[in-house]
Amino acid sequence: MPEHDDALSLAERVNRLQIRADLTDLADRYGHLLDDRDWPGITSCFTRNGRLKFKGGEITGREQLDAFYRAQLPKNEFTFHYRHSHVITIIDDERATGVVTAHAEHGRDGTCVLAAVRYYDDYAKEDGVWRLACRKIRSRYCLDWPDMARDFHEGALSPLMRAPVPHAGQTSRS
Repeated sequence: MPEHDDALSLAERVNRLQIRADLTDLADRYGHLLDDRDWPGITSCFTRNGRLKFKGGEITGREQLDAFYRAQLPKNEFTFHYRHSHVITIIDDERATGVVTAHAEHGRDGTCVLAAVRYYDDYAKEDGVWRLACRKIRSRYCLDWPDMARDFHEGALSPLMRAPVPHAGQTSRS
């Protein structure tokens, strides 16, 4: 399906709008579910064999994703995830890709850690529902407020966020 094709019928255009709405909802829902610590909800955003890739690891499958999120999120007293933009490329009625630009606030050890992230997503329709087939997380920076004034540059990482990630079935590929 070409992204900009004047020959598309009204039904095809409406279908594309619905796909975009569904994928935007998925991106927003993911952040809300993280903030709410809704473990089944978070993993339901992924396909059964969905993958999460990040610097230093990769998690595959809902069971491993569940273990990963249950181990990682409680390290924060709270989180707030905010989506800023979402660029979507529709491949066909069952597959799409996207780039989500966002930031997150993490309450950790009595301070706020601010992270700027991009999610590079592959989407797939599974059981009639759009889900994440693969989400690759790339952090632009992740700094607590005091470090923001001293060390604000791309790739900066707060000492509060440098704790090793638990194994949870991950590989070293990212």
